[in-house]
Amino acid sequence: MKELEKREIGRPSTYAAIIFTLLKRNYVEKEGRALRPTDTGEVVSGFVEKNFENYISDTFTAEMENDLDKIADGKRDYKKTLKDFYGPFSKDVKAKDKLEKATTLGEDVRFKCPLDESHGIMDIKLSRTGRFLSCKLFPKCMGARKIDGSIMEPPKETGEICPKCGKGKLVEKEGRFGKFIACSTYPKCKFIKQSENNIKGTGVKCPLCPPAGGGGEIAERRGRFGPFFSCTNYPECKFIMKSKPTGNKCALCDSLMMEGTKTIPERCSNRACPNHNPHKLNK
Repeated sequence: MKELEKREIGRPSTYAAIIFTLLKRNYVEKEGRALRPTDTGEVVSGFVEKNFENYISDTFTAEMENDLDKIADGKRDYKKTLKDFYGPFSKDVKAKDKLEKATTLGEDVRFKCPLDESHGIMDIKLSRTGRFLSCKLFPKCMGARKIDGSIMEPPKETGEICPKCGKGKLVEKEGRFGKFIACSTYPKCKFIKQSENNIKGTGVKCPLCPPAGGGGEIAERRGRFGPFFSCTNYPECKFIMKSKPTGNKCALCDSLMMEGTKTIPERCSNRACPNHNPHKLNK
């Protein structure tokens, strides 16, 4: 925040929105109270710095902020301001249409394809889960390694058809947080479910799934920001909670109770319920 203020980028009222966007798009991730750029963030930053340097400079940002202030004060015409900016900007964007996608980050001379070394050194690729090494002959050759050189298992078909699109096959892949199952037509179909080997059941029934259909169970999963608990019937059921359920029901609202802290061993999972902060009930 101090750096944004120092460089006159944004306004205090927009700082939270800026940070939220960076986190949502996986450009940065939290490490305690600090923010660390992800592989995706570094690639996007490098691409923008190389191709749109004029539009991310501190000078451009500060001048644009001043122009917007003048518009708000009635001292500048907003149509002329938009025209002066968008004309050159649209031309610059169009000129970059044929640039190669920023998914290939160069070559890694340390390793060769694990399936056939005659294919030569591997390309460094960027996926939504981070960097990895891919055979130069992909997709003809599916040889891949993690960024540390360890071999990545190729996708394995599960024998199931994707329940979302009905066209693709479900395949088991290996990602940053372990194995998961996804549609083979990704990114056209973004259906994903975790491998059953990576799901830890809690034995607590989902409060949203009807028992008549067999119901769902609250299970531990791992996401971008760490472990969380959700229904095993995801994505049909969107129930989610932050901490492990204890199996008890809240005496005030009948929601599931979840594990708390050393000083508050158990609390209601419903944030709107007073029992979510039981230590304040008697105050």
